[in-house]
Order: sequence, then C-alpha cells, then structure tokens
Amino acid sequence: MKKFTLISLLMLICCTMAKAELLDRYFFKIPTDKMDEGWVIQDAGNFVGTPGKDYFEAKNNKNGGRMLNYFWNEDAWTKVPDLSTLPNNEYKFTMDLNMSNMAARSDMEFVLLPVGACSATDKRVSTHNYRWINNEGEDYFFRWRVGEKPAAANGDFTIWINENPTANNDWTQTTEETLVLSSQKTYKFACVINVVNKTATYTIADEEGTVLKTGVHNYVCEENRAGIFIFSMNGTSTHLLSNIGLSYQQEGPFAGTPAIDPLAVIDTQRAYYVNFAEGEVLHWIQLGDADDAVTGNSYSDGEEYTAGYWESNDTRAFEANADEYFGSKIIYCSNSGDLKVWTTLEDDESNVSDEVIVPVVCEPVYMPIPVAKITNVSVGYGKEYTIIADNSETLLKPEVDINCVVKDASGNIVLEKSMKSGEKVSLSDAGTIELYSYDGTHPTPWYSPSDVVTVNNNVEYVEANITNYAWTKEECDAAKAGYTVTEIVDNANKSHWDRIYSDQKYGYDDLGNASVWADGTEYVWVKEGFGFYPGTSIGTDDAKWNVQVPDDIYNGFSPLIPEERTYAENAWAIFPLEGVVYYSTNIANLNLGIDPQYVSDDAAKPNFFIVHTRGGYDRPDKGDCNSTTVCVAGENFSLYRYDTAICDVRIMTYKGFQLGTGISSVNDSKTAAPAIKKVVTKNGVLIVNGDKVFSATGARMK
Repeated sequence: MKKFTLISLLMLICCTMAKAELLDRYFFKIPTDKMDEGWVIQDAGNFVGTPGKDYFEAKNNKNGGRMLNYFWNEDAWTKVPDLSTLPNNEYKFTMDLNMSNMAARSDMEFVLLPVGACSATDKRVSTHNYRWINNEGEDYFFRWRVGEKPAAANGDFTIWINENPTANNDWTQTTEETLVLSSQKTYKFACVINVVNKTATYTIADEEGTVLKTGVHNYVCEENRAGIFIFSMNGTSTHLLSNIGLSYQQEGPFAGTPAIDPLAVIDTQRAYYVNFAEGEVLHWIQLGDADDAVTGNSYSDGEEYTAGYWESNDTRAFEANADEYFGSKIIYCSNSGDLKVWTTLEDDESNVSDEVIVPVVCEPVYMPIPVAKITNVSVGYGKEYTIIADNSETLLKPEVDINCVVKDASGNIVLEKSMKSGEKVSLSDAGTIELYSYDGTHPTPWYSPSDVVTVNNNVEYVEANITNYAWTKEECDAAKAGYTVTEIVDNANKSHWDRIYSDQKYGYDDLGNASVWADGTEYVWVKEGFGFYPGTSIGTDDAKWNVQVPDDIYNGFSPLIPEERTYAENAWAIFPLEGVVYYSTNIANLNLGIDPQYVSDDAAKPNFFIVHTRGGYDRPDKGDCNSTTVCVAGENFSLYRYDTAICDVRIMTYKGFQLGTGISSVNDSKTAAPAIKKVVTKNGVLIVNGDKVFSATGARMK
C-alpha cells in the first residue's frame, strides 16, 4: 500500500477538486444521423431531411411553415424513472439551431411540451402551435416564434418568447421577451425544468455559449416530464438541428454512454458503428469470431475487448474525411445474442458509463419481393407496369436491384434487364414478367435474393366508357338537367383557379423556369390562362366564372361517385375547361369510386378506371399539371384538395365482361333559363346570395 505525505495528500485533493466540475449528463439524445420513428413530419412530400454526423438538415420546400415534430414521450425517461432522483430536482432540454437559409417569412415557431400531450398521429402536430393551448396559454415549458420576419432572405429577425396566446392569432407579445437573431448563425436554446418549483428557465446563447437572453416561465402542465417538441419550419427554408436531448447536471468528468448504430448486413455477419468521446476507452463483449478488415485484428467469441479514442478511426468509404473522425469503431458480430458496449475514462477505469445492450440476429436477410403494379391499360393486352420493391421494412434499407425477364406468350425471352424500383415495363401483347430483387451493390452480395414472382399478362381489355368533365365555358353558362348554374367569385385571391381563368401568361426556358410573359423573349413553351377576365381582376369581385353544381352529387358525376361522407354538397362543381372540383378547403382528401356496374365479377380479371387530373395549382406559372392515375374498379380514387380538377375518366373492362345494373348518368341538356346563384368565398365562409352557407370547417351556418 502506498504511503502519502501530508503535502502529497493535499496536492492530490487539490488536483481532484480542480478537475471536478458540473457537466451535463445526457440521459436521452435525439440522433441527427438518421430519421428514426420519433420524427413526425407534416406534408412529407415537401420536406427533405438529411441526417448527418454533426447535424440534421431539415429543408422545407413548401411556401409556408411546415411542422417537424419529435416524440420521445416515455422512452426517454427509462433511465430516470423517479424524478426525485434528479440532482436539484432539475433537468435540461437543449437544442442547437442554425437557420442556414432563412426566407423573408415569419412562419417559424417552436414549443416544448410534456409527455402525453398528444400522439404521433394527433392532427395537432401538423398545425401552428397556438392550437396546443386551447386558449389557456401556459401548458408548455418553452416556446418562441418569429414575430418580425427578415426584411430580406437570410437577414436578421426578431423572435417573441413565451407568449400566452388567448385565441387564434391573438398573442400577448411583450417587449422584454423579444430577441433579435441572425440567419446563418448557430444558437443554443436550453430550458432547465425544476419539477418541484414548476419553473422552466430558458437561455438562448450564441455558438460560443454567451447568453443572449434568459427568462423563467411558471408552467402549469400536470406532467413535469418533457416529451415532445414541435418545430414549425420556416417556409422555403433550411434549418440545421443538433445537440437535441435531455440531461441533468452531475459532477464530472464521467464516462459517456457510447452511441451504437447498425452499419451493415454482410450475409449472416452484422457490423455496428460505435461512437465515443475523447478521453474515454470503449469496451465490448464480442459476439462470435470475427476479423476486422480495417485494422486486421481478430476477435474471439465471448471475450472482452477495448479500443482507445485515438486508436478508433475505422473508415467508411462513403463518409467524407472519415479518417479525421476518431472515437469511431466498427464492431463485427457473427453470432446472435446481446452485444454489450460501454466506456470508461482513460485515467479512471472505475468511472464506468451506462451499458448499452443491442440485440443482434445473425441470419440471412432477404431482399424485398418486387411487385408489378399496373399503371396504364390500353385496348387489347397493352399494359404499363411499374415495378416496385419496397425496402422500407428491410434491415438498413439496402439499395435494391431488380432482375426483370419479359417473355412472349410462347415463352420466348423478349427482354431481360436489371432495373431499379419505380422503373416501368410496357407490354403490348400477351406474355409474362418474371421478377426477383437482389443485392447488386456489393461485389459479394450481402443480402440474399428474393423469391421469383411471375406476372401473367394474359387478360385482354376494351374501352367501356370515357367521360369528359372539362365542359366548355358555354356549357357551364347554360342550363343542364340535374345541375344549377352557380357563379364563383374568388375575391380571396387563392392563387389557384382565379389565375387559370385570367389572362395571365408565362413563358418557360429550357430549364423549366417560368417568368411573366415579355414581348420579344424567346421561350421554349408558353402557358396562359383561359382569359375569362384580365389578370388585374385577380383578388377582386371581378374574378368570377360560372360552374355547374349537381343537384345530386352521387349522380351528377357518373360514372364517378363520391363516397358517402360529410361533404358540403354545393361545393362539388364542374369547372369550365377543367372538370370536377370540390371548391372548399374543409377537406384535404376526397374519395370517389366508380359506378359499381363496372366492378369486375372475376378476381383474376380486375377492371380499371383511369382518372385524368389537372391539378395542384394549374395556373400559368406552375408548368404542366396533368397526370393520370389508374385505379381498380371497386376501389377509390383520392382527389387532393380544392385546387385539383378531374378532367376525364376512362373505364377499361376485360373482354367479355357483361355490365351489371348500375347508376345511370344525368347528362341531358335542357333549354330552360338557368337558376343563377352568386357564390363568394370570404375568410373561409361560403356565401350564397348574401347568406352564409357553411364555414371552413364544413359546418352549415344558420
């Protein structure tokens, strides 16, 4: 046993005291290098999420705020099941944010909410966060929003902090709770929650940690644990998020919990990527014998191994500057079981982190079985198939190659090719398609090939019906049996139909960029409105046109039939030169089926209806908005919102199919004077001849 002099002992105590400090010990971290199940995104088609080692990049391509939400709820609290064990009864939420591309808009908000405030499927996650508070205003931990937008893109902007909204768009903004921030700079947002005093103390600091603003919110949530953050991404902007998690302060330094993620499926072998911090040593128990191709080391099953920070910079070929990242170790496993990893401090082996246990299954993983979806049908045997291999449920979502063999009716090969998911194959005659997916990415396949599927293209089709809904202006102005002429006045300037019916004119260059028509300019192609009125009328009472509203919506668009649900019947209409429109914003997706007399009586020979739409902002500055969707007769077609029109529908039935008894169409014209209604949409309310008919929620007004 070593003996210490008094001086030596005092020096040891002083060094220990100098070394000890209060540090944030994270018990939950939101990963930035993957899109896991915690993220919930509004309008995902307009969102691009790019995971990364240093930050998660969230890009909102929509011209308006869209919600990027993360739910951790109970899962984050398994290491702190009892709040009374928190040092000083406190824990901290952190988030670093860089508005790397900030549009001149004000639609950005943030709110930190308690566990159980909602579920991932709750519709409130996709709307602005003032709706969370049910007009009471204080059931949150920390919130802010952009109150004064940048004067120009990537300029400075003002946020308003911890306001208490009392109603929709009614905020009690106060001067002392504002802060001017800059685009393209990183800010550190933190909120310390005291679960006894029920206070949430926020700080906003710059990248160096200098505190710019701090304040206290006395929260009223019954639940003390944070479980959700809601972030409304600024429209057409890009945001970089990092260092998001929950922590409490503890005297350190201490060994940090290593982060471990699956890296590769290599036949029956698994590779895991482990990250740990400088000053730590990684420990793990090996699962199965394995050779490390990077270091040349061999590992034996069941043995404990270690790797130091500066020894661990195993590279990944697809990772830029991977050799500069130390503290990264690839562990290979060849036996199923629990992979255990942990860290210790380099200078104190007794300072041990939490142990991370990862279940490992070392069995072959098969590539997804491809599916051939019919996406177009022609008279005869002609069909277009879209070949799809859904890898979303395949471990690590590998890149999928598909082997496709097309044979004629005699079995002769007419085409053999390798393709990617989403590619199309067209057949004009009877034959077969044989498909299987495989791993074509690696020299030695890591994944096992899927089963072979055979698609028989042996059903002949005929065109049974084609119905055009894009009536002329004159047809929509005149009387028709079963319909009422209705005047639409779009003074709300929705920028959908009001533009297409104006005389606006745009030219397109060879890159597809649109610009307002200018005489003498050479354009690749030109798109212009129908010219019912001048463009200067947009947003005024002169932006108007006649439509045909069916007296019976379940008969007026035959052979299409809206499903029976809460639709505002007088919102359904036939728009001139466009087609069937549901002119109301109260329902986002509307379902229409086909006349049941066209449903196939043979499961092996489905009938189809092909819907041609012109939608999603069919206006001069939005390019070609035509598309077709092939639906199986008996299933529904989903019409997206009021800015999409169904131009026509074509029905294909198999040769020999006998029509059953169905609902007849009402298409007869009559010469009696039309019953004219004047319809105005204003502030979400439909007004007919001066009377409010229904609100934006679809409720009828009295």
